[in-house]
Amino acid sequence: MSLTAALDTATAGISVASSQTAVLSRNVANQSTEGASRKLANVVTINGLPSVVSITRVTNAAALKSLLTANADDSRDGAISDALTQLQSTVGATSTDDTTSPTALISALSDDLSTYAASPESTAAASAAVQAASDLAGALNSASDVVQQVRADADAAIADSVLTINDLLAQFQTVNETIVKGTVTGADVTDALDKRDAILQSLSAEIGISTVTRSNNDMAIYTDSGVTLFDKAARSVTFEAKNAFAASTQGNAVYVDGVPVTASGASYEIKSGRLAGLVEVRDDLAVTYQDQLDEIARGLITAFQETDQSASGTGSAQAGLFTDSGSLVVPTSGTVSEGLAARISLASSVIATPTLLRDGGISSNGAAPYVYNPSPGESGYTDRLDGLVDSLGSKMTFDTSAGAGTSISLIDYAAASASWLGVKSQSASSTAAYSATVKSTAATALSNATGVNLDTELSKMLALEQSYAASAKLVSTVDQMFSDLLNAI
Repeated sequence: MSLTAALDTATAGISVASSQTAVLSRNVANQSTEGASRKLANVVTINGLPSVVSITRVTNAAALKSLLTANADDSRDGAISDALTQLQSTVGATSTDDTTSPTALISALSDDLSTYAASPESTAAASAAVQAASDLAGALNSASDVVQQVRADADAAIADSVLTINDLLAQFQTVNETIVKGTVTGADVTDALDKRDAILQSLSAEIGISTVTRSNNDMAIYTDSGVTLFDKAARSVTFEAKNAFAASTQGNAVYVDGVPVTASGASYEIKSGRLAGLVEVRDDLAVTYQDQLDEIARGLITAFQETDQSASGTGSAQAGLFTDSGSLVVPTSGTVSEGLAARISLASSVIATPTLLRDGGISSNGAAPYVYNPSPGESGYTDRLDGLVDSLGSKMTFDTSAGAGTSISLIDYAAASASWLGVKSQSASSTAAYSATVKSTAATALSNATGVNLDTELSKMLALEQSYAASAKLVSTVDQMFSDLLNAI
């Protein structure tokens, strides 16, 4: 080998070692940066000399795909669990010693009615029974308010999620264009690729996605239901939020490029991501629980309705102790009356005269033909009170769509509703915990496969130092030989 060739080899070795050291230092600097992948300096031999021709990164498409899926599931399950925890506050524990649940309050009303029946002359017992009824109606009003607030919060969160999705897609478009152009020109796009992956992770938390990578590192994004979110350009994601929610309020769908992806029964309904969880809360879980509360309210109006006690008995049944905002109309049996739990109230007449609970005639303010007591004002009369207690424990028909039973007593229905909510909440909490574990495991697997290991990088640093020192020594030796040769001449 000539001295010139030796010098070329040595300087090439120094250049390669320097480039590799720069990449290694970049890895070490990003060791604690979330989402940063390990970079590699690719060395090839050109005309007999080593040269760094490109910088690439370590990737694992399968691990990234698993993380995106786990991320979407975790966000969906977390949103559902959080909302059900809020709904659970309307019942607390399901045992009858919990004074906040409809179950307990119905039982308390039944007990107070029995107490009143045992002392029908007691005005204090009458007032206590009316107060128990008022507490029950108030609890149903409050529970309904909580349900609709949960729906309203979910709707607002859907709007926030849509804004986030659009922002992330705009960021993705910018980064994707940089990557494609850089790939075409041979520029180092590894940091941009890391940034794009980070955007995908954030996007998957909002909506379930799948991706396809094409030539020049170009990428397309689709929802988990197959609707295009990005293909050369970001698609528009739109949603119109509601200002307020009542039981009859229907939430709007989310559209991707004009295609509904959240409407019930939609051909391209998404299945994962925070967006999917929020929609399930707003349009399914909270609605079902509201139906159950409305059925409890309807059951109360039915159980306490008054019928014509005259000899002819031609009058229709009318609301008694409990009413629909003061209306005397008794709701249709076995059919949910939307929002009734929010409207149920006590008849003003029984609030003013609690003994009407014993005598009847609440709907007619003590006037015939709805008075049960054959001697109005007779303090020893108990038949009406005993009948009301029996009504609370007797089977009645409930709407099957509400999902808490069909032909059971009102007390049992309220307990079934609380049980339904408790099971849903517990199941959602367990599912959310599992999803969080899966996400953590997937993130760790991706980090282990593509992330920076400090020990490995430092070990490589020692090898590069030795290589650099050897090349530098060769340069020094060649320089000395050139010097000796010139001196000899």
